[in-house]
Amino acid sequence: MRQQEILQKLLEGHDLSRQEMETCMNSIMENLFSEAGTGAILALLQKKGISPAEAIGACECIVSRATPVTLDPQAVDTCGTGGDHTGTFNISTAAAFIACGAGVPIAKHGNRSITSKCGSADVLEALGYQVDLPPCATEELFRQTGFAFLFAPLYHPSMKAVAGIRKELGIRTIFNMLGPVINPARVRRQLIGVFDPSVMEIYAEVLALAGCDHAMLVHGCAGNGMGMDEPSVCGPTSMIELIDGEVIRHTVEPEEFGLGRWEIGDLAGGDSLANAQIIREILDGSASQAKIDAALFASAITCYVSGMASCIDEGMSMSKGSLETCQALEKMNLIIEMNRQLATKCDSASN
Repeated sequence: MRQQEILQKLLEGHDLSRQEMETCMNSIMENLFSEAGTGAILALLQKKGISPAEAIGACECIVSRATPVTLDPQAVDTCGTGGDHTGTFNISTAAAFIACGAGVPIAKHGNRSITSKCGSADVLEALGYQVDLPPCATEELFRQTGFAFLFAPLYHPSMKAVAGIRKELGIRTIFNMLGPVINPARVRRQLIGVFDPSVMEIYAEVLALAGCDHAMLVHGCAGNGMGMDEPSVCGPTSMIELIDGEVIRHTVEPEEFGLGRWEIGDLAGGDSLANAQIIREILDGSASQAKIDAALFASAITCYVSGMASCIDEGMSMSKGSLETCQALEKMNLIIEMNRQLATKCDSASN
Protein backbone atom coordinates (compact mmCIF):
# COMPACT_ATOMS: atom_id res chain seq x y z
CA MET A 1 0.00 0.00 0.00
CA ARG A 2 1.12 3.51 -0.73
CA GLN A 3 1.59 6.00 2.09
CA GLN A 4 -1.46 8.01 1.03
CA GLU A 5 -3.71 4.92 0.97
CA ILE A 6 -2.68 3.95 4.48
CA LEU A 7 -3.19 7.48 5.78
CA GLN A 8 -6.64 7.70 4.19
CA LYS A 9 -7.73 4.38 5.66
CA LEU A 10 -6.55 5.38 9.13
CA LEU A 11 -8.11 8.84 8.84
CA GLU A 12 -11.44 7.12 8.19
CA GLY A 13 -10.97 5.10 11.38
CA HIS A 14 -10.50 1.73 9.69
CA ASP A 15 -8.13 -0.97 10.93
CA LEU A 16 -5.32 -2.22 8.72
CA SER A 17 -5.26 -5.94 8.02
CA ARG A 18 -2.40 -8.07 9.30
CA GLN A 19 -0.82 -8.11 5.82
CA GLU A 20 -1.37 -4.39 5.29
CA MET A 21 0.29 -3.62 8.61
CA GLU A 22 3.26 -5.85 7.84
CA THR A 23 3.68 -4.15 4.45
CA CYS A 24 3.31 -0.72 6.06
CA MET A 25 5.91 -1.51 8.73
CA ASN A 26 8.35 -2.84 6.13
CA SER A 27 8.01 0.42 4.21
CA ILE A 28 8.64 2.41 7.39
CA MET A 29 11.73 0.35 8.25
CA GLU A 30 13.10 0.80 4.73
CA ASN A 31 12.51 4.58 4.86
CA LEU A 32 10.14 4.39 1.89
CA PHE A 33 7.71 6.77 3.58
CA SER A 34 8.43 10.39 4.42
CA GLU A 35 9.15 11.26 8.04
CA ALA A 36 5.95 13.31 8.12
CA GLY A 37 3.98 10.39 6.72
CA THR A 38 5.47 7.91 9.18
CA GLY A 39 4.76 10.25 12.08
CA ALA A 40 1.17 10.68 10.93
CA ILE A 41 0.67 6.91 10.57
CA LEU A 42 2.01 6.25 14.07
CA ALA A 43 -0.14 9.01 15.57
CA LEU A 44 -3.30 7.88 13.75
CA LEU A 45 -2.78 4.26 14.81
CA GLN A 46 -2.48 5.39 18.41
CA LYS A 47 -5.55 7.62 18.22
CA LYS A 48 -7.66 4.90 16.59
CA GLY A 49 -6.47 2.16 18.91
CA ILE A 50 -4.18 -0.64 17.78
CA SER A 51 -5.97 -3.82 16.75
CA PRO A 52 -4.56 -7.32 17.38
CA ALA A 53 -4.14 -7.83 13.62
CA GLU A 54 -2.13 -4.61 13.36
CA ALA A 55 0.01 -5.59 16.34
CA ILE A 56 0.82 -9.07 15.00
CA GLY A 57 1.56 -7.66 11.52
CA ALA A 58 4.02 -5.19 13.02
CA CYS A 59 5.56 -7.94 15.17
CA GLU A 60 6.12 -10.19 12.19
CA CYS A 61 7.89 -7.41 10.32
CA ILE A 62 10.18 -6.52 13.23
CA VAL A 63 11.03 -10.11 14.21
CA SER A 64 11.77 -11.01 10.58
CA ARG A 65 14.36 -8.21 10.54
CA ALA A 66 15.90 -9.13 13.89
CA THR A 67 19.50 -10.29 14.20
CA PRO A 68 19.25 -14.12 14.11
CA VAL A 69 19.85 -16.07 17.31
CA THR A 70 19.14 -19.79 17.75
CA LEU A 71 18.02 -20.86 21.22
CA ASP A 72 15.48 -23.38 22.48
CA PRO A 73 12.03 -22.11 21.35
CA GLN A 74 10.65 -23.68 24.54
CA ALA A 75 12.73 -21.29 26.64
CA VAL A 76 10.71 -18.78 28.67
CA ASP A 77 10.85 -14.99 28.43
CA THR A 78 10.00 -13.06 31.60
CA CYS A 79 9.31 -9.41 30.92
CA GLY A 80 6.98 -6.52 31.60
CA THR A 81 5.55 -3.66 29.61
CA GLY A 82 6.93 -1.08 32.03
CA GLY A 83 5.12 2.14 32.71
CA ASP A 84 3.65 1.32 36.12
CA HIS A 85 5.81 3.90 37.99
CA THR A 86 5.67 1.85 41.20
CA GLY A 87 9.44 2.01 41.73
CA THR A 88 9.86 -1.69 42.49
CA PHE A 89 13.13 -3.57 42.12
CA ASN A 90 13.70 -5.75 39.03
CA ILE A 91 11.30 -8.52 40.03
CA SER A 92 11.23 -10.37 36.69
CA THR A 93 15.04 -10.47 36.49
CA ALA A 94 15.31 -11.92 40.00
CA ALA A 95 12.59 -14.43 39.10
CA ALA A 96 14.47 -15.43 35.94
CA PHE A 97 17.52 -16.46 37.99
CA ILE A 98 15.38 -18.40 40.48
CA ALA A 99 13.52 -20.27 37.73
CA CYS A 100 16.76 -20.92 35.85
CA GLY A 101 18.23 -22.35 39.05
CA ALA A 102 15.25 -24.72 39.12
CA GLY A 103 16.10 -25.91 35.61
CA VAL A 104 13.90 -23.63 33.47
CA PRO A 105 15.62 -22.38 30.27
CA ILE A 106 15.40 -18.58 30.10
CA ALA A 107 15.65 -16.34 27.01
CA LYS A 108 15.02 -12.88 28.43
CA HIS A 109 14.49 -10.02 25.99
CA GLY A 110 15.09 -6.61 27.53
CA ASN A 111 16.47 -3.11 27.38
CA ARG A 112 17.81 -0.27 29.46
CA SER A 113 15.51 1.83 31.59
CA ILE A 114 12.76 3.67 29.71
CA THR A 115 10.04 4.35 32.29
CA SER A 116 11.81 3.22 35.48
CA LYS A 117 15.04 3.96 37.32
CA CYS A 118 16.56 0.65 36.29
CA GLY A 119 15.81 -1.64 33.36
CA SER A 120 16.76 -5.30 33.07
CA ALA A 121 19.89 -4.47 31.06
CA ASP A 122 20.95 -1.91 33.67
CA VAL A 123 20.67 -4.31 36.61
CA LEU A 124 22.39 -7.14 34.71
CA GLU A 125 25.30 -4.83 33.94
CA ALA A 126 25.50 -3.88 37.61
CA LEU A 127 25.69 -7.60 38.42
CA GLY A 128 28.67 -7.90 36.05
CA TYR A 129 26.88 -9.23 32.96
CA GLN A 130 27.90 -7.84 29.54
CA VAL A 131 24.55 -7.26 27.83
CA ASP A 132 25.86 -6.69 24.30
CA LEU A 133 27.39 -10.15 23.98
CA PRO A 134 27.36 -11.17 20.28
CA PRO A 135 24.66 -13.66 19.23
CA CYS A 136 27.10 -16.56 18.69
CA ALA A 137 28.48 -16.10 22.21
CA THR A 138 24.96 -15.75 23.61
CA GLU A 139 24.05 -19.07 22.00
CA GLU A 140 27.09 -20.67 23.65
CA LEU A 141 26.17 -19.13 27.02
CA PHE A 142 22.67 -20.57 26.68
CA ARG A 143 24.06 -24.02 25.84
CA GLN A 144 26.25 -23.94 28.93
CA THR A 145 23.90 -22.32 31.45
CA GLY A 146 20.33 -22.38 30.10
CA PHE A 147 20.20 -18.56 30.25
CA ALA A 148 20.40 -15.86 27.61
CA PHE A 149 19.75 -12.13 27.68
CA LEU A 150 18.77 -10.63 24.35
CA PHE A 151 19.58 -6.91 24.43
CA ALA A 152 16.91 -5.22 22.32
CA PRO A 153 19.11 -2.59 20.56
CA LEU A 154 21.57 -5.31 19.50
CA TYR A 155 18.90 -7.61 18.07
CA HIS A 156 16.60 -5.01 16.51
CA PRO A 157 18.86 -2.67 14.51
CA SER A 158 15.95 -1.86 12.17
CA MET A 159 14.33 0.08 15.00
CA LYS A 160 16.93 2.81 14.49
CA ALA A 161 14.91 3.85 11.44
CA VAL A 162 12.14 5.21 13.67
CA ALA A 163 14.15 6.36 16.68
CA GLY A 164 14.25 10.01 15.63
CA ILE A 165 10.58 10.14 14.65
CA ARG A 166 9.49 8.54 17.94
CA LYS A 167 11.55 11.05 19.89
CA GLU A 168 10.10 14.00 17.97
CA LEU A 169 6.53 12.74 18.38
CA GLY A 170 6.97 12.41 22.13
CA ILE A 171 3.91 10.15 22.51
CA ARG A 172 3.37 6.43 23.04
CA THR A 173 3.16 4.56 19.74
CA ILE A 174 2.71 0.97 18.60
CA PHE A 175 6.43 0.41 19.27
CA ASN A 176 5.91 0.94 23.00
CA MET A 177 3.58 -2.05 23.21
CA LEU A 178 5.59 -4.40 20.99
CA GLY A 179 8.65 -4.95 23.23
CA PRO A 180 7.27 -7.97 25.13
CA VAL A 181 6.20 -9.79 21.95
CA ILE A 182 9.21 -9.34 19.63
CA ASN A 183 11.70 -11.68 21.29
CA PRO A 184 14.22 -12.45 18.50
CA ALA A 185 14.55 -16.07 19.72
CA ARG A 186 10.86 -16.54 18.82
CA VAL A 187 10.09 -18.11 22.18
CA ARG A 188 6.75 -19.84 22.55
CA ARG A 189 6.44 -19.54 26.33
CA GLN A 190 6.18 -16.22 28.14
CA LEU A 191 5.31 -14.46 31.37
CA ILE A 192 4.33 -10.89 30.51
CA GLY A 193 3.53 -8.29 33.12
CA VAL A 194 1.08 -5.64 31.86
CA PHE A 195 0.66 -2.36 33.73
CA ASP A 196 -2.45 -1.26 31.78
CA PRO A 197 -5.24 -3.85 32.14
CA SER A 198 -7.07 -2.39 29.13
CA VAL A 199 -4.47 -3.85 26.75
CA MET A 200 -4.30 -7.35 28.25
CA GLU A 201 -6.87 -8.67 25.79
CA ILE A 202 -4.90 -7.27 22.85
CA TYR A 203 -1.73 -9.01 24.05
CA ALA A 204 -3.73 -12.21 24.49
CA GLU A 205 -4.97 -12.08 20.91
CA VAL A 206 -1.48 -11.26 19.59
CA LEU A 207 0.02 -14.23 21.43
CA ALA A 208 -2.78 -16.48 20.19
CA LEU A 209 -2.23 -15.35 16.59
CA ALA A 210 1.51 -15.93 17.02
CA GLY A 211 0.79 -19.52 18.07
CA CYS A 212 2.31 -19.49 21.55
CA ASP A 213 2.39 -22.77 23.48
CA HIS A 214 1.85 -21.33 26.96
CA ALA A 215 1.79 -17.72 28.09
CA MET A 216 0.58 -15.86 31.15
CA LEU A 217 -0.38 -12.19 31.12
CA VAL A 218 -0.50 -10.66 34.59
CA HIS A 219 -1.63 -7.33 36.01
CA GLY A 220 -1.11 -6.87 39.73
CA CYS A 221 -2.85 -4.54 42.16
CA ALA A 222 -0.26 -2.44 43.98
CA GLY A 223 -2.72 -0.72 46.33
CA ASN A 224 -3.91 2.90 46.43
CA GLY A 225 -5.45 2.44 43.00
CA MET A 226 -2.11 1.66 41.37
CA GLY A 227 -1.40 -1.26 39.09
CA MET A 228 1.86 -3.04 38.40
CA ASP A 229 3.34 -5.03 35.53
CA GLU A 230 4.14 -7.97 37.83
CA PRO A 231 2.19 -10.58 39.78
CA SER A 232 1.36 -8.82 43.03
CA VAL A 233 2.06 -9.65 46.67
CA CYS A 234 0.25 -6.42 47.58
CA GLY A 235 -3.23 -7.42 46.39
CA PRO A 236 -5.04 -9.43 43.72
CA THR A 237 -3.48 -10.32 40.38
CA SER A 238 -5.55 -10.55 37.20
CA MET A 239 -4.30 -13.23 34.82
CA ILE A 240 -5.02 -14.23 31.25
CA GLU A 241 -3.56 -17.64 30.49
CA LEU A 242 -3.08 -19.00 26.97
CA ILE A 243 -2.31 -22.70 26.77
CA ASP A 244 -2.56 -24.82 23.63
CA GLY A 245 -5.09 -22.48 22.04
CA GLU A 246 -7.29 -22.17 25.13
CA VAL A 247 -7.77 -18.86 26.97
CA ILE A 248 -8.38 -18.96 30.73
CA ARG A 249 -8.95 -15.97 33.01
CA HIS A 250 -8.06 -16.02 36.70
CA THR A 251 -7.83 -13.63 39.62
CA VAL A 252 -5.55 -14.83 42.40
CA GLU A 253 -4.36 -13.60 45.80
CA PRO A 254 -0.81 -14.06 47.15
CA GLU A 255 -2.08 -16.01 50.17
CA GLU A 256 -3.30 -18.79 47.83
CA PHE A 257 0.34 -19.71 47.26
CA GLY A 258 1.58 -19.35 50.81
CA LEU A 259 2.91 -15.82 50.31
CA GLY A 260 2.52 -12.83 52.57
CA ARG A 261 0.62 -9.66 51.71
CA TRP A 262 2.85 -6.62 51.66
CA GLU A 263 2.83 -2.89 50.96
CA ILE A 264 4.19 -1.67 47.64
CA GLY A 265 6.85 0.28 49.53
CA ASP A 266 8.23 -3.03 50.80
CA LEU A 267 9.23 -3.81 47.21
CA ALA A 268 11.00 -0.50 46.57
CA GLY A 269 14.08 -0.53 44.40
CA GLY A 270 16.62 2.10 43.49
CA ASP A 271 19.29 2.56 40.87
CA SER A 272 21.04 -0.30 39.11
CA LEU A 273 23.59 -0.87 41.87
CA ALA A 274 20.90 -0.93 44.57
CA ASN A 275 18.73 -3.31 42.57
CA ALA A 276 21.68 -5.60 41.84
CA GLN A 277 22.32 -5.83 45.58
CA ILE A 278 18.64 -6.63 46.19
CA ILE A 279 18.84 -9.51 43.70
CA ARG A 280 21.98 -10.86 45.37
CA GLU A 281 20.25 -10.68 48.76
CA ILE A 282 17.14 -12.46 47.45
CA LEU A 283 19.28 -15.27 46.08
CA ASP A 284 21.40 -15.62 49.22
CA GLY A 285 18.32 -15.42 51.46
CA SER A 286 19.20 -12.22 53.30
CA ALA A 287 16.59 -9.96 51.63
CA SER A 288 13.32 -8.99 53.28
CA GLN A 289 10.55 -11.57 53.08
CA ALA A 290 8.48 -9.15 51.00
CA LYS A 291 11.10 -9.00 48.25
CA ILE A 292 11.68 -12.75 48.38
CA ASP A 293 7.92 -13.38 48.09
CA ALA A 294 7.61 -11.06 45.08
CA ALA A 295 10.43 -12.84 43.25
CA LEU A 296 9.09 -16.28 44.22
CA PHE A 297 5.63 -15.48 42.85
CA ALA A 298 6.98 -14.46 39.44
CA SER A 299 9.35 -17.44 39.39
CA ALA A 300 6.55 -19.87 40.27
CA ILE A 301 4.51 -18.67 37.29
CA THR A 302 7.61 -18.92 35.09
CA CYS A 303 8.12 -22.55 36.15
CA TYR A 304 4.46 -23.26 35.37
CA VAL A 305 4.59 -21.59 31.94
CA SER A 306 7.76 -23.57 31.13
CA GLY A 307 5.84 -26.84 31.38
CA MET A 308 8.16 -28.14 34.10
CA ALA A 309 5.48 -27.52 36.74
CA SER A 310 1.89 -28.69 36.36
CA CYS A 311 0.48 -25.71 38.27
CA ILE A 312 1.62 -22.52 40.01
CA ASP A 313 1.72 -24.32 43.37
CA GLU A 314 4.21 -26.82 41.97
CA GLY A 315 6.13 -23.93 40.44
CA MET A 316 6.27 -22.37 43.90
CA SER A 317 7.78 -25.55 45.35
CA MET A 318 10.38 -25.59 42.56
CA SER A 319 11.20 -21.92 43.15
CA LYS A 320 11.53 -22.26 46.91
CA GLY A 321 13.79 -25.26 46.38
CA SER A 322 15.95 -23.25 43.98
CA LEU A 323 16.47 -20.61 46.68
CA GLU A 324 16.81 -22.90 49.69
CA THR A 325 19.44 -25.12 48.05
CA CYS A 326 21.35 -22.08 46.69
CA GLN A 327 20.83 -23.35 43.14
CA ALA A 328 19.57 -19.92 42.07
CA LEU A 329 22.61 -18.13 43.53
CA GLU A 330 25.02 -20.66 42.05
CA LYS A 331 23.29 -20.40 38.68
CA MET A 332 23.50 -16.59 38.65
CA ASN A 333 27.20 -16.71 39.56
CA LEU A 334 27.83 -19.28 36.82
CA ILE A 335 25.94 -17.20 34.25
CA ILE A 336 27.91 -14.05 35.08
CA GLU A 337 31.26 -15.88 35.07
CA MET A 338 30.57 -17.64 31.76
CA ASN A 339 29.33 -14.36 30.28
CA ARG A 340 32.58 -12.68 31.37
CA GLN A 341 34.69 -15.43 29.84
CA LEU A 342 32.81 -15.35 26.55
CA ALA A 343 32.94 -11.54 26.40
CA THR A 344 36.72 -11.64 26.96
CA LYS A 345 37.08 -14.26 24.25
CA CYS A 346 35.07 -12.14 21.82
CA ASP A 347 37.13 -9.03 22.64
CA SER A 348 40.38 -10.95 22.06
CA ALA A 349 39.14 -12.30 18.74
CA SER A 350 38.20 -8.81 17.51
CA ASN A 351 41.60 -7.27 18.34
